[in-house]
Amino acid sequence: MSSSFSTGHPPHPEARRGSRGAYRLVRTPPDRTAPPVLDAAQRAVVDHRSGPLLVLAGPGTGKTTTLVESVAARIARGADPERILVLTFSRRAAVDLRDRMALRIGAARAPQATTFHSYSYALVRAHQDSGLFVEPLRLLSGPEQDVTVRELLAGQPELERLGLTHVRWPDELRACLTTRGFADEVRAVLARSRELGLAPDALDAFARRIGRPDWRAAAAFLAEYLDVLDLQGVIDYAELVHRAVLLARRPEVAADLAARYDAVYVDEYQDTDPAQVRLLHALAGGGRTLVALGDPDQSIYTFRGADVNGILGFPEAFPRRDGGPAPVQVLRTNRRSGARLLAATRLITQRMPLPRLPADKVRAHREPAAARDGGRAEVYTYPTPGTELDNIADILRRAHLEDGLPWREMAVLVRAGARSLPTLRRALTAAGVPVDIDGDDLPLRHEPAVAPLLTALRAVARAEAPGRSEAARGGEEREPRERDAVERVPEDREPGERDLEEPAPGSPELAEPPAPDSADLAELPASDSADPAEPSAPDSTDPAAQPRWLDTETALTLLASPLAGMDAADLRRLGRALREEERAGGNMVPPPSDELLTRALAEPERLAVHDPAYARGAQRLGALLRTARERLANGGTAEEALWDLWNGTPWPGRLERAA
Repeated sequence: MSSSFSTGHPPHPEARRGSRGAYRLVRTPPDRTAPPVLDAAQRAVVDHRSGPLLVLAGPGTGKTTTLVESVAARIARGADPERILVLTFSRRAAVDLRDRMALRIGAARAPQATTFHSYSYALVRAHQDSGLFVEPLRLLSGPEQDVTVRELLAGQPELERLGLTHVRWPDELRACLTTRGFADEVRAVLARSRELGLAPDALDAFARRIGRPDWRAAAAFLAEYLDVLDLQGVIDYAELVHRAVLLARRPEVAADLAARYDAVYVDEYQDTDPAQVRLLHALAGGGRTLVALGDPDQSIYTFRGADVNGILGFPEAFPRRDGGPAPVQVLRTNRRSGARLLAATRLITQRMPLPRLPADKVRAHREPAAARDGGRAEVYTYPTPGTELDNIADILRRAHLEDGLPWREMAVLVRAGARSLPTLRRALTAAGVPVDIDGDDLPLRHEPAVAPLLTALRAVARAEAPGRSEAARGGEEREPRERDAVERVPEDREPGERDLEEPAPGSPELAEPPAPDSADLAELPASDSADPAEPSAPDSTDPAAQPRWLDTETALTLLASPLAGMDAADLRRLGRALREEERAGGNMVPPPSDELLTRALAEPERLAVHDPAYARGAQRLGALLRTARERLANGGTAEEALWDLWNGTPWPGRLERAA
C-alpha cells in the first residue's frame, strides 16, 4: 500500500500573491471602552463582594453603568464569567446589557444576560420529561394564547348542552363567553393565578372561601386550559415561569442551581412578579450573592403582573446568612435631568408611600442631587385633543427652529401607545416634525413595513374569498356610503386633491389597518349586502359598472405605500394619463382619477402602455397583487400569499445587503 502527494500548486488557477487588487480579511478587535468615573455610591455597589444587596436607583443615576462595572470588577477579581447570571425584564434590556458588557469586558468573557422568561424556558427544556413530551415544548405567543382562550370559551355552551363540561359559569356571565373583553379578563385571571403559584384546586378553594362562583368557574377553566396546552405541547409565559419554579424546588435541581452561580444580578427589579421572585429564591436565596437594582417609583407594569411589593420587601425576603435584612444602597446623583425638573418630580414622588424600606434610604432616594442646573416643567391644558396635538407640534418646531435644539434630543411620551401614537404621528408629520416611534411601543401590525403587506393581503383575500366569483359575475355592489362618496367626487379632481376630513394616502388611518387574523382570512364575507332597489347586473358597456375587487381607499393607500413608492406627483401624472386615455376612447366625461387608478391597479395590463417614469410603481404593485391573487385562487395559504408580496418588494434585497 502506498500513497503519494505533491507540494506543487493546485491545478486550478490561484489568485496572484501580492496583487494590488486582492482582498485580505483582517480581524479588527473591538474597541474597549474606558472605565467610567464612578461616584462614592456607585463605588460602594461595585465593591460589594458577597451576600444580598438592594440598590435603589432612580432614572439618570447610572444604574446600568453601575451594574456593568460591578460585573466587570467581579470578573477582574477572578470570578468565572460562566458563574455570573444577569437577569432583566425585557428582551431589549437584555440585548443592551450584553452589548455593554461585551464592550467593557470583551465578548468572550461577558457573562450570560437574559430575561426571566428566556432563562425559565431554558430550564424547562433542560429538564423536560421525554416520556411525556416527544417534541420540545413550544412557547405560546400572546395572540395564540388569546385565540386558544376564546375558542375554549366559545365551545363552553355546546359542551354544557352535551353534558361534557366541568366548568359552570354563573348565569349572568353566560352571554359574555363569546366576547373579546370577557376572554381578556379570563386570560388575566389565569396569568395572575400562575404568577401567584395557585393551582386550579387552590384557586377553587380560595373562591369557595370568599364566595365567588365566577372564580370557581375560572379555576375549573384553568384546569381545562392547562390540559389543552399539555395535549398541544405548548406553554404560555405565565405557566413557563411557574413550571421553572416547580423544577427549581426539586432537591436535585435546587442543588444544581445553588452550585451553578456565584453571583446573580437583577436589573429593573421593580418589574418582577411573585413567580419570578420565587425563582430568584431558588437561584440566589439563603444569603447568597444577589444584587437587585431598581426604582419602586417606576413600577408601572402592574397590568403585566409586576408587584412593587417585591422590591419593597427585598431586605426581609432575601436576608443575609446571619439572618439580618439585606443592606440597601442608594445612587444619589442624577446626571440626566436638571435641578428644576428633579424638584418637580420630587413633588409627585413624595406623595407615593414606600413602606417597609429604611426611612433614611427612601429619603435619599427621593432627593437625588442634580449634576447640572436648568430644566423646566410647564403644564398646559387644552379644550380639545386636536388643539393639544397642534400645540405639541408647535412647541417642538419652535424648539428646533428658534432654540436650535436637535430633533434627536426631543421626545413625546403618551399613555396608551396603540391608541395615541397613530394620531400623534399624523399630526407631527403634517406639521413637518420628523417622527421615529420606538419599536416596542408600536404593534407589529402598525409597523410601516408590515402595514402595507397586511393591507394588500386583506384586499386579495377578500377578492378570492368563497362566493366572491359569483358576486363578481353579478356585479360588485359597493356600500351605499362608499358609492355616494364616489358619485360626489368632482369629475376634474386629481388624486392629490382631497376633502379636509378625508385622510391622505399614506396617513396612519390608511397605512395601518388592523391585521387580519386567521378567522378573518378563513371566513371573509362573500359579498357586501346589496340594496334590493339596485339592478343585479350592471350595464357591461359602462366601465364604472364593471366588477372590481379593489376599493378606492385601499388602492390609494397601497400606491402611496412602500409597495409602490409613488409620490403625489407620480399619482397625479398617472391619473391624468388615464383620464386622457378615457377621452381618447370616446368617453368625454371620464371618471375621477382616483377611480381610474383603482381600476388600473385591479387590471394591471391597462398600465403596460404608460410611461414607466411615473407608472413603474403602479405596474409593480399590480403585478404583485395579481401574483398573490393567483396564489390564493390555486389553493395557496395566506402565509404563501404574504410571502409572495414580501418577495416582490425591494426589502429582502435591502436586508441582505445590510447583513
